[in-house]
Amino acid sequence: MREEIVNLIKLQEIDLKILALDKAKDEFPESLKKAEEALAQKKNEMEALENEIEELKFKRRKFEEELEQEYQRLKKSQTRLMEVKAQREYQALLKEIEEIKKANKLREEELLKMMERVEELTKQKEDLKNEIAELEKQVEEEHQKYETRRAELDKEREGIWKEREAIAKNIPGNLLKRYEFIKSHRNGVAVVPVINAVCDGCHMNIPPQLYNELQRDDKVYECPICQRIIFFKKEYSDILPQDEEGEEAKEAQA
Repeated sequence: MREEIVNLIKLQEIDLKILALDKAKDEFPESLKKAEEALAQKKNEMEALENEIEELKFKRRKFEEELEQEYQRLKKSQTRLMEVKAQREYQALLKEIEEIKKANKLREEELLKMMERVEELTKQKEDLKNEIAELEKQVEEEHQKYETRRAELDKEREGIWKEREAIAKNIPGNLLKRYEFIKSHRNGVAVVPVINAVCDGCHMNIPPQLYNELQRDDKVYECPICQRIIFFKKEYSDILPQDEEGEEAKEAQA
């Protein structure tokens, strides 16, 4: 029975490594995430900047059209001024001309401000364009690192999987199916040690009778609470990982 438990323990260790590799492969690197977030933010800024520039250009065109119309109106008024004879009409035209000139001056000042603002925003746009280009380069580099890392993990997983297949061949079919079923229902953990009568899977005490039988190591046992395959830890301390052995030493000293 020891050989079957040993192979199950080894299979569980390999499956946990595979699980860790798959998790690492799916994890999005923080550096890539930050680079993409920064790029997205700058692109949003660029969109807002372009919208503002377009809006100002539209308003500028409207102002230029209105200003041109007012220039034409001013010319007509000045022409009429040369033709009128009545003093009252002459004074009215003079006042109208002054008002038009005053309004046109305000329009020209406003138009100048718009042009200066468009020039300022265009410069900002160029600077932002360079920032975006740098961030796109950074994102591409981070993506390449990410894909390289994923390829390395795939290669490592392939090697571990071959090791898994070799061990799985030495486990009876029914026991292997039982293991796979439990693993699929217990977050990838199907085989756990029992330490001081406590299941290391669900952390619940197992019945004293079962604990005594478990130490005889004469068959495969399951935890009555979580249904995981269990084994007496001290009996298999020689094949457990180093951290497990460290815990075993502490247990022996207790």
